[in-house]
Amino acid sequence: MFRARKIRLLEPGSRPGRPFNAWIRRWPLLGPLTLASWLHERGYDARVYNENISGPLPDSDRYEDVLSADVIGISTMTATASRGYELADRLRRDGSAATIVFGGAHATFLPDEALSHGDVVVRGEGETVIEAIARGDIAEGIVDAEPLADLDALPTIDHTLMDDFDDLVGGSGRRELYPLPLMTSRGCPYGCTYCCVTRMFGRRVRRQSVDKVHAALKRYADAGFGQVFFYDDNFTTDRRWTRDLLERMRPMRLRFNAQARVDFPWADRARTKLDTDLLRSMKRAGGDVLYVGYETVDDATAARWNKGYRGADRLAVRLAEDTHILHEAGFWVHGMFVFGPQHTESTARQIVDFARDNRIETIQISVLTPLPGTPLMNELRPHLMFRDFPNDWDFYDGTHCVYDHGRLPAERVQRVVFDAHRTFYRWGGWSLRRVRGLLEQRGGAVDKLRELWTNARTARRTLASWRRETEAFIGRIRQKVVE
Repeated sequence: MFRARKIRLLEPGSRPGRPFNAWIRRWPLLGPLTLASWLHERGYDARVYNENISGPLPDSDRYEDVLSADVIGISTMTATASRGYELADRLRRDGSAATIVFGGAHATFLPDEALSHGDVVVRGEGETVIEAIARGDIAEGIVDAEPLADLDALPTIDHTLMDDFDDLVGGSGRRELYPLPLMTSRGCPYGCTYCCVTRMFGRRVRRQSVDKVHAALKRYADAGFGQVFFYDDNFTTDRRWTRDLLERMRPMRLRFNAQARVDFPWADRARTKLDTDLLRSMKRAGGDVLYVGYETVDDATAARWNKGYRGADRLAVRLAEDTHILHEAGFWVHGMFVFGPQHTESTARQIVDFARDNRIETIQISVLTPLPGTPLMNELRPHLMFRDFPNDWDFYDGTHCVYDHGRLPAERVQRVVFDAHRTFYRWGGWSLRRVRGLLEQRGGAVDKLRELWTNARTARRTLASWRRETEAFIGRIRQKVVE
């Protein structure tokens, strides 16, 4: 009797003390799910286990299932690389005969490190080689995968191939309230010094066709989902594509969240043509939360990080105007900022003041982190304090200062970034603006207020755990200084 080859794909868990784990748990990586869907369509027994959702794999009753797989794929980001290697080594010790495969951004840029813990390392996009690996045609070595030229060849992601997916969705109360993740493009036209996206996927943006995306959205809506989260690095790089998709989405009455540049409403670099039609189309199609990479509010830092913005006026003025435009269009804004070596306590105050003055609803401030494959890693490598690799990769997650090369000592950076979040979230995320905005959205008021209460509670818990993690990490910093 024919037995389909068993493929198990793993997302290693994040460091337990990481402050944003509550949100990471809601938004799994799509790489493992895409590959599982690809293989499932071709008749393989494919399944995804995500430790951020289901807990440590060796402690669960699912571990025997993974041990008996023919191929085990482990997708790593830098902050989860150490855990990925730990899982691979444990699987080998416990008798797994599977071909162990590493993929993802970290493995792409440090393939030799990953290969020392597995059999195969895939550099780049795995879809073009995954079936050869699943068949057993590729069983060892480093494989350079060709980028997928036509993204319409990707399957519509079957999220139910991930274990405990129903429990994840249930955390939102009802299926229609869970922001189902999907991605429609790869690549980014920009070249920020700290980002590995362009080094992983290229600067030419490849997109699925509007027909392909619309078909996927219809399938998800028919399954009862009422909200989606576009993981795309920039949802609006192709205005014509975006407009076409929005027109198809409008009758579906879905809500959607997306990542976008703060200045995307401007149709020209001189900021003379405001694309109000695009803003209206996004809102009418269900646009809700925009995740905006502000990064910085000062011109010198933007230039140093190669972070370009439209216009010539002072950066803080432009960003304030752009934020006002997004709010007037009806969007909730999550602002993402970065604190780097050139910054001081006044920089953190400036970010919090800017966010408050411009009524940005939620923010996160990351510590500038050098990741493998980026120009920033080459710049900061001589100044790294945490270089016991792979163990120290745990701290390369945007919330730990891993170098001592700035105007503030690393210990002070940790306290300043934590205190900035505590100041901003003093009321746990509650605000009259947020309450009013939730009540104005589609759907029942009870659901809106429940969402706000859940987010406020999560913010309080995150700050409490982050405080403990901060103190523990400062202890590690002091130990490094002594060494």
